[in-house]
Amino acid sequence: MKRRDLIGVALGVDPPDLVIRSATLVNVISRELHPADIVVKGDRIAAVLEPGGEYDRSVRVIEAEGRFAAPGFIDPHVHIESSMITVAEYARAVIPRGTTMVAADPHEIGNVLGLPGMKALFEEASAAPLRVRLRVPGRIPAVPAWMETSNGELSVADTRAMFDWPEALCLAGDINPNLVLRQDREQLDKFELADELGVTISGQSPGLSGRALSAFVAAGPEDSHVASSVDEIVENTRVGMRSVLALRPARRLDAAHMAELARRVAEERLDTRLFQLCTDDIHAHDLLHEGHLDHRLRVVIEAGFDPVEAFQFATLNVAQGLRVDRDYGSIGPGKVADIVLLDDLRAVSVAATIIAGRIVYADGEYRGAGESLRYPDWTKSTIRYAKPLTAADLSLRPPGNADSAKVRCIAAPTGKGRKTAREVELPVEDGIIVPAPECGINALAVVERHKASGEIGRGFATSLKLRRGAIACSVNHDAHNVMLLGANHRDMALAGNRLAEIGGGYVLACDGEIVAELALPIAGLMSEASIEEVASDLRSLEEALRDFLGADLDDKALINMNFLSLPNIPDYGFTNKGLVASDQRMQLVETVIEEGGTVT
Repeated sequence: MKRRDLIGVALGVDPPDLVIRSATLVNVISRELHPADIVVKGDRIAAVLEPGGEYDRSVRVIEAEGRFAAPGFIDPHVHIESSMITVAEYARAVIPRGTTMVAADPHEIGNVLGLPGMKALFEEASAAPLRVRLRVPGRIPAVPAWMETSNGELSVADTRAMFDWPEALCLAGDINPNLVLRQDREQLDKFELADELGVTISGQSPGLSGRALSAFVAAGPEDSHVASSVDEIVENTRVGMRSVLALRPARRLDAAHMAELARRVAEERLDTRLFQLCTDDIHAHDLLHEGHLDHRLRVVIEAGFDPVEAFQFATLNVAQGLRVDRDYGSIGPGKVADIVLLDDLRAVSVAATIIAGRIVYADGEYRGAGESLRYPDWTKSTIRYAKPLTAADLSLRPPGNADSAKVRCIAAPTGKGRKTAREVELPVEDGIIVPAPECGINALAVVERHKASGEIGRGFATSLKLRRGAIACSVNHDAHNVMLLGANHRDMALAGNRLAEIGGGYVLACDGEIVAELALPIAGLMSEASIEEVASDLRSLEEALRDFLGADLDDKALINMNFLSLPNIPDYGFTNKGLVASDQRMQLVETVIEEGGTVT
């Protein structure tokens, strides 16, 4: 639909295709609620009028008195692969919750399958009614090869070519900020490329403050999604950085942070134009039962933000940050007709979702289903070991003949979102350093699975705190090598070998038997099953972790484990190369501490 075709409709000369009559408009431009008729022609809004107009009987009219009409929700930072389902299933899950557009960074599948894998994901996305826009990955692999082995590679030239994709929207920013502060040439070249193209440059600045924060922002990044405190959000805002608020209970932001932020906004009269909401990484069962942006809106509203202001966080603020507000993010003449009808504003209770002027969901019925694209065989069977794993392959031997050894043990993200390492002393049995599951310390191994190199990082961790058995998984950000975590090395090897047989996903072993598994054959990250099936399997997996393996399942424990490897954010990561200091040191660190050694 061309804009010129809207003029006659707006003037009442030409007929519209759709009218939403007598709705209460959530006007995120003027930040108010007021009654309106929304007049649609084709895929765009022709007029927003005072209610009470008369329309020809041939015009489709939605009687919306008593309902609210809001712009479609836009998620500025998503990794669809982390939901473990296909784009078609993802769309079926989020559209009924009011989400009409997501900006997706496909670096998860890109690290496993490179450019062809990312193209396969977006080929599937092209058939879905959800608007899936491309956040061109900021860096693949995420870190230099000496820190971690990935199977994908994205050069500056490849990055430039991805901006020619019709879905391309911005440069993604899931990179280690120290690469920017160290003036990494490749990263700065990509920033300059994005500057020349006039697109948004995303970033992440965990814990950066003062001069370091100023240097980071000066280099080009415009937003950060990893703030873990209100003070960090405020400081980011003061230097002009958009805060993309990713709720991560027990790891980053939670409802209490939102309540504190609402209080400070009110007391200090802070401007909220730079606040956005995103989902980032969300597992299928949380997506199905907890929600998408609708859930985050409820949290923000319950925390004390005005509902219309909160809706700006998921609509206009996002569209402005991504430089697409000329078409999206608000309801007004000339805007694309992506509209959500709600029965209850504060509860974010979605009655209907309209995308491009078409009703895709209404009153419990999803109308966007089509034939789902099947992923080609080359996207599967991606777990490649040099040979079947044995307990000895995963074991760590100390220097000398001591009966105990001091090691650095990596811990899962804390309440401030940072992974730590602490010094512990573990027993040595038959020349092998063994874990201490009774103290919450498990053996850890990360096995390179892309090139069958046989390279294995060996160490110890406190994530999940398994009392028995072991877990193997191929969802480990960002390179997605295979992580094995266990109370003993035998079950770790058993779980790891079974994982290769099913093509990736999750496998639990206990006392020499497989007790639960979830197959994710597409790149070892995604399933072609329905979201209901994947969610059910995830629930069963968590139950088995608790009942068979005695795991300590804090809120979001499984997704937190997926980030234990990540060497992209401070202070530590654990890869197929071993323990990585991912703060300003950016170096490999020995797991076994020599006499007199300390954790630095």
